[in-house]
Amino acid sequence: MLPDNSALSALMEIELLKYTGIGIPTMFIVMVGYIYLLLGIAKMFRGYTRFIFSMAFYLIFAVVAVSPLLYLISENQLAVQKSTYNLVAVLLSYCLIMAPALYYLGKVKIKELQRAGYFLRRG
Repeated sequence: MLPDNSALSALMEIELLKYTGIGIPTMFIVMVGYIYLLLGIAKMFRGYTRFIFSMAFYLIFAVVAVSPLLYLISENQLAVQKSTYNLVAVLLSYCLIMAPALYYLGKVKIKELQRAGYFLRRG
């Protein structure tokens, strides 16, 4: 027997709080590691070698950055299929997980990364 929609939603919300509490510091640590990895690559390599290493680590980081969203959706698949509210709750949880890491990148370390040659403005 499947639980009704309100019970499923309540269980999902509790699980989302747990995953968000674990995900925020985890993604922040991953972002800090990625930033320092890019800065280290910029100090050690130039030209094509730097581009290849940076791109390889970007691809790895992109997979890691999207994995919380995929995990949240897969863990709450039944609830997400039953209600748009549940889908919005999952997406908001992912935004909460990523917000501190993106703030750190965009407000704290962006100038240092630009001096190293990353995230340069076009034009």
